[in-house]
Amino acid sequence: MEKTIVISLGGSLVSTDSLNIKYIQEFSSVLSGSPQNLKFGIVVGGGMLARTYIRALRDAGVNDNILDEIGINATRMNALALSSFLDDSNSKIPTTVNEAAELSRIYRFTVMGGTEPGHTTDTVAMLLAERIGANVMINATSVDGVYTADPRKDSSARKLENLDYDSAIRIAISESVGAGPNVFMDLTALNIAKRSRIKVHVVDGSNTVLIRNIINGTGNGGSIIS
Repeated sequence: MEKTIVISLGGSLVSTDSLNIKYIQEFSSVLSGSPQNLKFGIVVGGGMLARTYIRALRDAGVNDNILDEIGINATRMNALALSSFLDDSNSKIPTTVNEAAELSRIYRFTVMGGTEPGHTTDTVAMLLAERIGANVMINATSVDGVYTADPRKDSSARKLENLDYDSAIRIAISESVGAGPNVFMDLTALNIAKRSRIKVHVVDGSNTVLIRNIINGTGNGGSIIS
């Protein structure tokens, strides 16, 4: 029986000062080497590509709606770059979750970026998981899990290996005040996970071994929200 896993792939992993080809190759190798009964939906963030354009255009007075569109197009560029390293993957990047859901019937790997202003790629990934009936979402991000407090500011902060949806939502609310790059997931995505009982793995995406272990069910290394 086929099982589908959705991965929200942080843009900072794919797009740094330039396109991180080495990481894309490692990540693609992990997915390609996974058990054949697994299918994947992958939603890619914008990373430095998006931030570079948005920063320059904001300084020039461009309005936020256009900046959102710029960011979305950056995610789709990163998604197309990733899909070119995966066999049995879509070569046309979908612009909606419904389009991605249709493509997932055809391909083993369905890769997409953002969809519309106001939706983060975490939210898009969770909507895709909900739409196609995936019960696992891996948030491969720049932080290594969910902490009781910001570990950069509180030396007593500890990483939580397991927590429930409500606890994750409370922590996300507290972290979203003055939000920075280390917020583990946005509130909309967490609420979608809660309503559809989608298990979320929050993991340091730069370590592809951890991603492989989660896929194979042999370990976690981050935090599990369920």
